[in-house]
Amino acid sequence: MGTSLQGKALFAKGSAVMQVSMLVGIGAAALFGVAEIASWRRNNRRDVDNVGFMPWRGIALASAAVALFATAFWLSGR
Repeated sequence: MGTSLQGKALFAKGSAVMQVSMLVGIGAAALFGVAEIASWRRNNRRDVDNVGFMPWRGIALASAAVALFATAFWLSGR
């Protein structure tokens, strides 16, 4: 297992907190992708009157923020 200069693990193998933050980041990034695809489909729909109720843009922005924070926590090792 590789270590950094500060003696902390570089990989999430040994720390449960790092694993959780990594999984949260991956899940949020996947949700961001789904929300962007859904938003694109909404903008390119054939029936303009068929309006949906999901705020895909807000879901995408929130999931991107969660992914960024989870990645930051994962990289900091806390």
